[in-house]
Amino acid sequence: MQIVFSDIDGTFQEMGHPIHEINKEAIRCLQDQGDHFVFVTGRGFELVQDMMAEEGLSCDVIFGNGAGLMVKGEAPVLTHTLPYKTLAQVIGILETEEVFYFLHTDHGIISPQAHLYEAQFQESRKQLLAELGERGQIIVDYKYEFFYNECLHKDDVLQFMKEHPEIKVIKIELMEASDEKRERLREMIQSETAAIFQSFVQTLEIVDPLATKGAAIRSFLEAFPAAKSYGIGDGENDLAMFEAVDVSLAVANASPAIKAVCDRTIERAEDGGVGRFILTELVSREDVVHEVD
Repeated sequence: MQIVFSDIDGTFQEMGHPIHEINKEAIRCLQDQGDHFVFVTGRGFELVQDMMAEEGLSCDVIFGNGAGLMVKGEAPVLTHTLPYKTLAQVIGILETEEVFYFLHTDHGIISPQAHLYEAQFQESRKQLLAELGERGQIIVDYKYEFFYNECLHKDDVLQFMKEHPEIKVIKIELMEASDEKRERLREMIQSETAAIFQSFVQTLEIVDPLATKGAAIRSFLEAFPAAKSYGIGDGENDLAMFEAVDVSLAVANASPAIKAVCDRTIERAEDGGVGRFILTELVSREDVVHEVD
């Protein structure tokens, strides 16, 4: 048996681009021959569920960078979430430093009032446009719409969480344009109870130290001891995944540092690198319908 573990953002789907058709075809072909395709993502399970429903896909999902597992056809299960004490410590630092943040929870995404961080958003917009051009504009527009219209805004996030202990926090995500400030935040936040890493441009995520892609993959693989495993990613939060699989692959749009630790580099996310690899190397030729260029 073959099991492919794939990150989503920047790997299976490029930000601002639709999911490449060849990626969806590859999943179906892989599953048709009895193998597994598992999304391993920092996204919450609701976002992944929505994506799969929209794209007509049905896969196992490791979500929240390892905080939970959703086996195909079953309800999602959270395994490692952030306790209130850690929330208080981290949110205290972020609010003192005036950094915009939002919580990924099992009840949606919760954030402070977005309009209070307009200056930070404008600085982020300026830098993304300078660094990424048209792609930066797409990212900026998406983030602006998301922060202002999709999050559940609270005047006092920490007090709200204290009053609602039934809400489970998968991760804290923050956005900061300054490279120097992000590095300083890393030093301030990293601890025995909080792991912090970069997941995207200008973005850091804080999770339970046990909520890693690697730990979740190892647990998943216990049910398939004879399987050959492949891990595909593009970012710092994929490093633990690379260590847990037999073959590690970086998409070509990953940074040189990420590509350097992988066994191989495949085509870019926007060109359907995940699907092209699967159809070319993991799927029996008679099962391939799409012409791989």
